Amino acid sequence: MNGIGFALLAIVTLPLGVIITCMPYLTRRTESFGVSIEEKYFDDPEISAMRRTYATVTGAVSLLVVIASLIAAARLDEEQLGWLLPAAVGVMLAVHLALYLRFHFRMRAMKKQRGLVSAGMQQTVVDTEFYREKRAYSMAWFIPHLLVAAATAWICIAYYDDFPDRIVMQYGMDGTPTNVVDKSPGIVLFPVWIQLLMIAIFAVVNYSISASKQQIDAANPRNSLRRNLIFRRKWSAFTLVTGFLLIVLFGSIPLQQLLGFDFSVQLAFILSIVIITLLWAVRLGFVTGQGGSRIRLPEEAPPAADGKVNRDDDKYWILGQFYFNPDDPALFLEKRFGIGWTFNFARPLAWIIFLAPILVVVLLVYLAERG
Repeated sequence: MNGIGFALLAIVTLPLGVIITCMPYLTRRTESFGVSIEEKYFDDPEISAMRRTYATVTGAVSLLVVIASLIAAARLDEEQLGWLLPAAVGVMLAVHLALYLRFHFRMRAMKKQRGLVSAGMQQTVVDTEFYREKRAYSMAWFIPHLLVAAATAWICIAYYDDFPDRIVMQYGMDGTPTNVVDKSPGIVLFPVWIQLLMIAIFAVVNYSISASKQQIDAANPRNSLRRNLIFRRKWSAFTLVTGFLLIVLFGSIPLQQLLGFDFSVQLAFILSIVIITLLWAVRLGFVTGQGGSRIRLPEEAPPAADGKVNRDDDKYWILGQFYFNPDDPALFLEKRFGIGWTFNFARPLAWIIFLAPILVVVLLVYLAERG
């Protein structure tokens, strides 16, 4: 296996291992392994020990997977290498899921036994001015993305006759073409369809950041609100910039096919964008935490001393991961474990948004294969 293949394995598996390992420390202090608790219990010795065990095991397994993958990569042939990265990622995610479920059920039992949320002081805080604040960057920032896609389409159409009669659709780890097909309008324009699909996905993500349900800490609403607004704007910027880089990346594919420059240049560009995206995501995760929980404000208002806590809505969270509440009109809301947003799966539109990209990708691949 060449150096590029080793680099790709390390670039993907190392940041993933770091994020998985540190995930319990990046979530809100009012949630532990998908179970709601009062913030004062976050540093409870028993709960802290669970986080340490999770981090130790997932960290050790992730490191072993990375080392084993790099060793195996030197001994596998090209066909086997295609399965190495998905297998490595699969093992890491499987260990994460097994430990998460173990501690999720343990937290549920502990909460029931010890009463980790006071029943009498639960409250849902809603700020009526929240949606007047700048929560995410304007959708107008997707105009550059659309301009790049339009330029890519123009190149594909205007210079269609200059494209080679055989188009490379896939390369091996060593840069050797592994899938070559006859030129056709659908094949040449394939990167454009992917660009448009990605723009739609990133636009939905940016909208979800802006429109997602408020989650304000009842014990300290003012600071919680300020952190959450900063959190949303930072991740909106990440979405816009990394989305633009990926659109440019797919726009470079027709140029490589048209001009015939060495694929190693293209691969170096791909790796550069992957590195930028992953390192930025990891750094942002540690800086913000989920919902802005790790953000330090220059002037923090002291928490209220009235004993109010967030309303316990564990009954709507399946395994602490999937939110299903038919009475809640919200379509998007924050995840409970990890960083990011999820759906209210009780809303039919959530399933449409969730499944549509998958169906579109399958359709595009089918049409591309037919030429």
